[in-house]
Amino acid sequence: MLIGILHSLIGICRKKTERFNKMKLRDLSKMQGPNNGTRTLNESIMIPEIIAAIKDWMSSKAGGVLIGGLALSNWAKPRMTQDIDVLYLHDSDIPDHVNKFKKTREHSFQHNSTHVEVETVSSEFLNLPEDVVQKIIDTAINQNGIKVASPSGIVASKLYRFNMRDQADIVDLINSQPVDISDFNLPEDKVERFRNMVEIAAKEK
Repeated sequence: MLIGILHSLIGICRKKTERFNKMKLRDLSKMQGPNNGTRTLNESIMIPEIIAAIKDWMSSKAGGVLIGGLALSNWAKPRMTQDIDVLYLHDSDIPDHVNKFKKTREHSFQHNSTHVEVETVSSEFLNLPEDVVQKIIDTAINQNGIKVASPSGIVASKLYRFNMRDQADIVDLINSQPVDISDFNLPEDKVERFRNMVEIAAKEK
C-alpha cells in the first residue's frame, strides 16, 4: 500500500514538473507588453493549467470564441486569470457534454485534470444584441487553433456593460492594438462611449 502511495505522489510531482518546464520554455520576455504579432496565445497565458484546459476544450471540438481575461491577455499585456470564458451566439449552441470536462452548473464546466473552470456565455447570458455577438464571432482571429475575439470585438462587447473594469480594459486595448468598431453597427450612445475612451486612452498613452 505504501509503495502504491509513493508511486502516486511521484506521478503527481512528475506532472507538475512537466507543466513547470513547459512554462520555462516559453519566452517570458514577450509578456512584458502588448502583443506585437510575434506572441502566441500560449505565450500570453501565465498559468500552464489554463493552457492544458484550453487545449482539451478545443480538441473536444466544443467550439466557441475565447473572450474575457484570456482574450485580453492575447492582445494587451498578459494578466493573471484563472478561468476561461467562451462565447457562443445562443444558449442552444453551448454543448451539453464536453469530453474531459464535467458540467458543474448552467453555463459552467470544469476541466477534469486541472479543475480549471470554463464559463460558457451567449448573447442571452450577456444581454448583448445578437448581431453584435455574431460579428464578434465572425471577426475572431485563429490563434493556435483557437478562435480569439479580436480587439475590436472585445471593445464592442464591453461598450454595453461599461463598468469601471470594462472601461479600463477598453483603454488598455486601444493603447495596445488597432481598434475599429465601425463594422459592428453599434447604437450612437455606444459609439459616443468609444469616442470618450479614445480620448482618455490618448491621455494615458
